[in-house]
Amino acid sequence: MKIKYEFVNETKEIDVADEYGAIVKDLNRQEYNNQKKETRRHCTIEKSLEFGTIPSGFDLERDYLRKEEMKKLNAALDTLTADQKDLVRRVFFNDQPLKEIAAEYGVKYQSLQDRLETILKKLKKNF
Repeated sequence: MKIKYEFVNETKEIDVADEYGAIVKDLNRQEYNNQKKETRRHCTIEKSLEFGTIPSGFDLERDYLRKEEMKKLNAALDTLTADQKDLVRRVFFNDQPLKEIAAEYGVKYQSLQDRLETILKKLKKNF
């Protein structure tokens, strides 16, 4: 079996046994298919918009709105004091119960709940 190798300035053909030729041919086919998969999978948004398509499962508007909301939320969180931020983090991000936090701070549950309500009003105002 002959295997052809193409270089920039020349082409070479080499005689090899059929069993080795079949292996090389199969490897070349697998490499070609893998490269083709990679080029189909990776497509920039700009390229997609150029062709009038957006990759499936991608919602450009929802992604943009989510990023804008996160910016607003971070700006609102920046208006809080360090203690207020800590309470928000523990309650909303770490799902720590208010009763547990109140016991740790040594304050009444209702006092902590009122504090959290004040924080939420402040966040709403700044959001």
